[in-house]
Amino acid sequence: MSEKRVLMISVYGALLFAVIGVVWGLIINSQMILFDGAYSFISVVLSLMSLLGAAYIKKQDEERFPFGKEVLEPIIIIVKYSIILVLCIVALASSGYDLFTGGRAVDPGYALVYSILSTVGCAVVLYFLSQKKKTSQSGFIEAEQKQWLMDTLLSGAVLVGFLGATIVSYTQYAAYVAYIDPLMVLLVSLYCLKLPYVMIRDNIREVLEMSPAQPLQIHILKLVEETETKYRFVESVTRTSKVGEKLYIEIDFILDPSSKAQTVREHDEIREEINLKMKDIHYTKWLTVSFTQDRKWA
Repeated sequence: MSEKRVLMISVYGALLFAVIGVVWGLIINSQMILFDGAYSFISVVLSLMSLLGAAYIKKQDEERFPFGKEVLEPIIIIVKYSIILVLCIVALASSGYDLFTGGRAVDPGYALVYSILSTVGCAVVLYFLSQKKKTSQSGFIEAEQKQWLMDTLLSGAVLVGFLGATIVSYTQYAAYVAYIDPLMVLLVSLYCLKLPYVMIRDNIREVLEMSPAQPLQIHILKLVEETETKYRFVESVTRTSKVGEKLYIEIDFILDPSSKAQTVREHDEIREEINLKMKDIHYTKWLTVSFTQDRKWA
């Protein structure tokens, strides 16, 4: 299934939960459900942003973008999670206000029905995206998957909270039920602050063209060292950076007269050999392999 179709399914799913959440939240006066619905509604806008961004990145425009447009992917993801971060902060402030002003009266029975439907539905979409993520290196699909992970955790927290509220409503502590809704919003908002922070931090690294994840760097360095030893090169210099789905790899080998590969033809064969060894790296690779006898060019 194409990236576009996966993102469209995410958009339709978010739109459905947004409408249900906002309407249901307004009817039973639940800030928690309204927060869940508002999160889903923002997810629709953000998923559409991902969809448009993915389509634009895939458009060929080598004259204006000779190195590709993959840098747009982390920029869009940063914008997405910055908006989610603001939503969490606003919900945090609102729930704190409600807690100190007598809570919020909510019918826990109707809220419980919503939370069951929402948790199951979000879990289904999350499972679908998790499966697609296994066969794709798309940063957009990964961002959608993590977005739905947040939504599933959010709905799960609502389920646990309203289940507890339903039980408490039949006890002598029924007066405290009004505090459960804002308390859940407070706890969920605090928990959800971490993921936007992590996603923003990781994607800023990509915009700045910093090195990719450590395991990937180690894997590439190991391949380079094997080639260096095999052909008796003096030294090698490897530089890597990841931007969106594109992985930039620059390898410079320093030769001397005793090195086993001296001709252009032999160098081309080594390039092909390295390229084949990197087939298991499922990013779009921008691979540059150079050879020199003077280290200043490395």
